[in-house]
Amino acid sequence: MESTVVRDPLVLVLADGDSQGAISYARGHLFEQFVANLLHSLGYEKPTTLSLNVTSAGVELDLSVRHQLDKVTALAECKAYTSPVKSDQLAAFYGKLSATRLDEGHTRGLFVAIPRLTGDGHELAKKISSLDKSFQLITAIDLWGILTSRGELVLPEATARQLTDEALIVHSSGIYAACLEIDSATKTAARVLMRAKSGGVHPEALRLLSENPYAQGLNVHDVAEGNKPAVPRAPIPEQTIVEVNGSQSDFEYQLPASPKFFIGRRTALRTLSTQLAAGSRLFVLNAQSGWGKSSLALTFAAQVRKTGGHALVIDARTANTAAYAPSVLRRAAESAQSAGLLTLTASTTWASLQGAVKSLEDATWKTGPGQLLVFFDQFENVFKDEDLTRTFRDLALLTLDSGSRLVIGFAWKTDFVGWTENHPYQLRDEIRSSASLVALEPFGPSDVDTILSRLQKEVGSKLSREIRQRLREYSQGLPWLLKKLSGHLIQEFKAGKSQEQLVAEALNVANLFESDLAHLSPSERETLNFVARYAPVQASEVTERFNVGVVQSLLDQRLIVQVGEKLDTYWDTFRDYLNTGRAPIEDSYILRQTPGSVARLLTYVLSRGGDVSVTDVTHSWETSENVVWNVARELRQLGLALYKSNQIQLAPEIMDADDIEAEVRRRVSGALRRHRAFSVFTELAERGQSAVTTSQFAHQLESVFPAVEVAGSTWLTYARIFIAWFEYAGLLTLDGAAARMAADGAPGKGTLTSTSSGPRTSSAFPTVTPGQSLAILRDLASGSQHLATYVRPAERRALQQLLILGAVKVEADVVSVVDGLVHDGDIVQPQLLALLSTVRGGKAALNLLNAEPATDQFEIGRILRDEYGAAWVDSTVKMAGKSFRAWAKAAGVRVIRGKGESNDHPTGVVVT
Repeated sequence: MESTVVRDPLVLVLADGDSQGAISYARGHLFEQFVANLLHSLGYEKPTTLSLNVTSAGVELDLSVRHQLDKVTALAECKAYTSPVKSDQLAAFYGKLSATRLDEGHTRGLFVAIPRLTGDGHELAKKISSLDKSFQLITAIDLWGILTSRGELVLPEATARQLTDEALIVHSSGIYAACLEIDSATKTAARVLMRAKSGGVHPEALRLLSENPYAQGLNVHDVAEGNKPAVPRAPIPEQTIVEVNGSQSDFEYQLPASPKFFIGRRTALRTLSTQLAAGSRLFVLNAQSGWGKSSLALTFAAQVRKTGGHALVIDARTANTAAYAPSVLRRAAESAQSAGLLTLTASTTWASLQGAVKSLEDATWKTGPGQLLVFFDQFENVFKDEDLTRTFRDLALLTLDSGSRLVIGFAWKTDFVGWTENHPYQLRDEIRSSASLVALEPFGPSDVDTILSRLQKEVGSKLSREIRQRLREYSQGLPWLLKKLSGHLIQEFKAGKSQEQLVAEALNVANLFESDLAHLSPSERETLNFVARYAPVQASEVTERFNVGVVQSLLDQRLIVQVGEKLDTYWDTFRDYLNTGRAPIEDSYILRQTPGSVARLLTYVLSRGGDVSVTDVTHSWETSENVVWNVARELRQLGLALYKSNQIQLAPEIMDADDIEAEVRRRVSGALRRHRAFSVFTELAERGQSAVTTSQFAHQLESVFPAVEVAGSTWLTYARIFIAWFEYAGLLTLDGAAARMAADGAPGKGTLTSTSSGPRTSSAFPTVTPGQSLAILRDLASGSQHLATYVRPAERRALQQLLILGAVKVEADVVSVVDGLVHDGDIVQPQLLALLSTVRGGKAALNLLNAEPATDQFEIGRILRDEYGAAWVDSTVKMAGKSFRAWAKAAGVRVIRGKGESNDHPTGVVVT
């Protein structure tokens, strides 16, 4: 016969009623009566109930009672839960007790924690007890000892089978002892034994216990009736436990990435590993659908195995009963035993969650490091069942308090599931607040680069810059969408499409969209069309009109996504396709060249009949193909030029137009109206009473393109460029520092077809810092000089800058300074400032420096380059900006040097 050792007995209060409210009321008062009887047995008078609360978590009771002998008052607080009571609740009680003592002097404190306190709670109780002899902790095992020692509770006698999961049953007919009888072969419960202290168990108590989750649908046997064979029960199907499998390639986006194909997430993975090494026992991964939770869980599991542990990642969608959790723990423990991580004892049982956790605690673990990780993926499905969620909440808390090496993880998505009715928020938050939380973000630029490199390897050829840029911008940093688009391109390449064709067809995403829609049911298609028509639409509106399950299905298929409290299609191009039946060619590229820069190339191509080679432009402009390509890219993206390799050919409609400028503006306006940046600007204008600042727009652009990595100041530049294009297209007007939506039919500003073409002369200003030029001016202040005086190259360059600036004049090869610029050998700053404002781009650059003294060299250089319509390389842009900042400083403008920048230090200037 097996021995019976009682450990952490449950306390079950059973009551009946016509409604859930009536049952809760009856349970509360039964527990109140039970505690009053308990306290009476400890020498206390009839208590006064201060509060009684019955919740889904358990029963909470606050009492005030006086001892019969010394008449000392005691404050009692009772918490009867299914999981250990947390330390903060004990701390709150002791704070209340201390406050009471301030008013009433000596007061005892009784804290009843059922089944027990958590580990840190017990440490706090020990500390309190050592300092306060008037404080007493009573747990379930204490209750059991008190009642059995007084003969009020008698455990069923040991049988040939193991008995576990003892329970104290409180019923209106009395109190009873119960336990589970374990089948020696399966290590699961065979039946429930129940015993009264004398006589038989009341039939109503037997019935209520048989209906309680504790009984698991088993027969409840009254031992007073003798050792009758167990009554056969309807067979309970075995729990379906499915382990998560990873992908077999980089671009199998339907499955999570297996560790071999895992990319990025270094910070998240490092956080998990660090916290595991520091002793964390509970983890939660949160992110929206498709952001890589499952992939991260698989890789984390692989790391645990690599460091000597064992791990399972389980798909929680098959969880449907309370028996699921202990069944998963059984599989994990038995596979860990096969792997040599632990050895289970002969008394191991999987009859209940508490028993399973205790069995792992009693196991013999191998010497050295190694945890047993059980990660529940797709856990949002569990939230549909509050009782099932409570089981997993208990598992989480029991694991935290366990002495084993068990580690539990949960991964659930944060989109939509929180809106469902009867969502168990409190249980969910209790799990999350107890865990080490890791929230995932979209892919960063380096992660996207890795995927693109692997795609390049997969297709066996180098991807063009256009293809790479489209994938980066279309994917929005979402791992699943980037892999989906990459997989689509692989199929298109296999079908014989060239990169140029795919760029011209916007990656031929129409085929991808048709594949998305092919397998939808009529109800799914109807719901999807509604979301597309009104997107972004309030989630509540969608779920009121359509079945919640259909909405969830579309979310699971990632055809719609959560945006705050609203729903939208996964991609704005997909939304347009659903609404119009066609996929727009452009929609989410970044414009990097100003209208002035593009005008130069457009005018050049027009002057040569609308069709030139990139090589021709490169040689004519004496620049690099890369510079020409950057500008030509904008022509293509705006629909002004066709997509042809190494060729710039304008659209036939432009060449055939009677008014070429009008046709160019019309096409640019149409392209920009379809652009996400214009939608962002429109939304900002609606929120800000039509006025939008450049910095506001820049901040929003950065959030729209998470996979594009540039410096913060560059987003400001992009914002200015977009605004310049919007102004050209007649979509907005500038009002001081703010931009406003233009009225319908606004003509637009500027021209793209009247800029002079061909290579620029060397008349740009400035090309050098002012040090040498200022020295020449001071020298000329004492008298004119012949040109032949300045023979060194540096002097000739400095003199050229002064000529462009209008600071000197040359007559009959004699150089002299203009009147009023130099006084007593010093530069007159207001005069120099006035001259600087007259050069091309000077006024705009000075205004920017006056508004933002820390504006960097590159930003100032861009203004000058764009004003000249030049195709400068970055180093030239930076040098021009550096030089102008130095000239501005010489003219008395406050300039703050940025990190890593050097300044010219002009001397001999005077402010007048």
